[in-house]
Amino acid sequence: MLKKNLRREEIYEIASSFRTAIIKAKQNREFDKKDRMFNFPSGCCDDACDLLAFYFYDKFKINTKQVNGIYRGDNYYDTTNHVWLIVNDIIIDITADQFSTLIKHVNGIYVGTDSMFYKHLEDIKFQNNYNIKGNLRLWNDYQIISKYID
Repeated sequence: MLKKNLRREEIYEIASSFRTAIIKAKQNREFDKKDRMFNFPSGCCDDACDLLAFYFYDKFKINTKQVNGIYRGDNYYDTTNHVWLIVNDIIIDITADQFSTLIKHVNGIYVGTDSMFYKHLEDIKFQNNYNIKGNLRLWNDYQIISKYID
């Protein structure tokens, strides 16, 4: 499939299929305990984005951008980085459930354009996607996840 301009619904279906594959791999104990994907979705938004971005390009020839921002809650200790993807101004976040009270998501996934959560993040940085083939850990994770994609 070589569609460059997917509708939001199509993007959600791809993201959902990928997230479901991660969860199946996790349930089957495919990820090593030392691997960050072992704790998915917690603490692995950057790895999840690297993997999903590669999938979008590998299967659909769609280039996404990775976006990194800092969430600062009401107290000093409630600060964390968060990473998501963007394509054609559409946000794709398969670890949105890390912020369940702040992001309206469906099954842990946010695909859309109008979330106040992302607008309030600070120190926003855009990056080109990372080539996971150069990282053995991420490449192995991708191979594991690929086995579970419907």
